[in-house]
Amino acid sequence: MDVPKVSLRSGRSAAILFGACVALGAAWIGLGAQAPADPPSHAANNNVATGWKMPPRPAPECCGYPFPRETDAEIADGAAHIVHYEDSHIMLMEVANPPLFNIHMHGHPFASVFAHDSNTGAKNPDAQPPAGPNQLDRTSSFNDMGSTDAPGPNGAAWPTCTPAAPQAPHRPFNANVAPNHFYRLEFLRLDGTDLAAHWKEWYPEMTAPEKPVKDLVPGPALGPKFSAEWPYPIAYDSINAAPNNYKLLYENDKIRLLEVTVRPGETTPMHGTPYSYIMAFNSTSLLSPDVTDKVMDPSSPLNGAGAGQAGAPRTQHLTEPTCTTMAPRAPHAIHNGGTTPLHYYQLEYKRIDGDGMTAHWKEWYPWMQYMQALRQPLP
Repeated sequence: MDVPKVSLRSGRSAAILFGACVALGAAWIGLGAQAPADPPSHAANNNVATGWKMPPRPAPECCGYPFPRETDAEIADGAAHIVHYEDSHIMLMEVANPPLFNIHMHGHPFASVFAHDSNTGAKNPDAQPPAGPNQLDRTSSFNDMGSTDAPGPNGAAWPTCTPAAPQAPHRPFNANVAPNHFYRLEFLRLDGTDLAAHWKEWYPEMTAPEKPVKDLVPGPALGPKFSAEWPYPIAYDSINAAPNNYKLLYENDKIRLLEVTVRPGETTPMHGTPYSYIMAFNSTSLLSPDVTDKVMDPSSPLNGAGAGQAGAPRTQHLTEPTCTTMAPRAPHAIHNGGTTPLHYYQLEYKRIDGDGMTAHWKEWYPWMQYMQALRQPLP
């Protein structure tokens, strides 16, 4: 079973960011530990002064990506690319680009799914883009991520999701009044159709014995409705009702990331999802006709209709990743009658920032106000 990696970048950054914000009078609680360090912009392999040494890439780059490790986002600009979770399969980044922030040149060597729940608001009249190029190599085919966008579910504005190919080093500038803030789930390997042959090798935990879990018995003993948006007892939440199938990888007050697995021949207990969410796929297992779904209440408006979908990036000959946006989902049971596991990741939003981002970003993300003061000069 994969064990989450705790990066040394996070610990070093915690002390720097917390101390600086105290000096600035910031009311910043507990966020420094989430932020990787911002190594020197030249990204030397060894920094004698700090003792920091650049780690190797967590996996081979995708699709012939030609740019070196020192340009990877979490190395070249760890202040703006906060690694919340990584294992041997995925990396979850929170991307924070506040107004007028001078971001460092950086790239992404792996295919990704972007997850958005807000926009950057109106143009900032004081915006003056920094001098210098905004692309490291203007001729690179990796400047085009071939992105396709999935709209929000049921006509809602958010969340949206975007599958993307690896991205060449670039330096975006936010000339708007609200941060460009989103999550990026990077796939360190694209399973594709090879999952059928290699799933026992790649995910040996799927073959381990499971503790039996019984379906819940509906009734008042399960407790009150969770919310107006999800009128079911929290006992039906997937991580409670179907723990063999929904593994919690990361959680904070804004999001949670789950790994979803339905093994061959398995039927999940009845379970649901109380938040709007994004499903990110790096294989074709969901397309199997052997995967079926049984709903608890056929009359519920939360049975998954109106999902937004986006196909694979239209570049680098990719067939994955893909993504789907979903509203809160009523309890249902999934059956996998095939011979390949159903496997994907689920990013759930406890809060949708939406249009409120412009007015509330300093309240919701106070640390973003101080990023410019803490960052190192551009080369």
